[in-house]
Amino acid sequence: MEILKKTAIAVSQELSSKEEATILAGKLLQDSGSIQEEYIDSMLDKLANEGFATYIGNGVAIPHGMEDGKKYINETAISIIQSETGVDWNGERAHIIVGIAAKDDEHMDVLSKLAELIEDPEDAKKIWEIDSVDKIYELFS
Repeated sequence: MEILKKTAIAVSQELSSKEEATILAGKLLQDSGSIQEEYIDSMLDKLANEGFATYIGNGVAIPHGMEDGKKYINETAISIIQSETGVDWNGERAHIIVGIAAKDDEHMDVLSKLAELIEDPEDAKKIWEIDSVDKIYELFS
């Protein structure tokens, strides 16, 4: 099972808000067939009610849905948005936005890979500047 599809990666994005970024992350998941549209509302609910759980540090945000939104997930998947300028996320700047739609724990491998990639702030900054879908796909696969 492929958790990240190239069609779910968007690079060089200019984002005006974390809500816009969350909707785009959801649309990428929806367009790749991984979620139903209602899951995007669940992602926005999470952002509004538990926003602290959507920013993990070093320029990376992980918008995802509420527990009751899982029924709108067709398959576990992630989407990735790269924005060199970044977007304000709870007073921090998010340059990499990883939308998560997880049925079970299948996404944990991807999250642990992500944690490794951004553990060092300098390494994280290098990822912010990768504006190639193929390179991001290789990095996260």
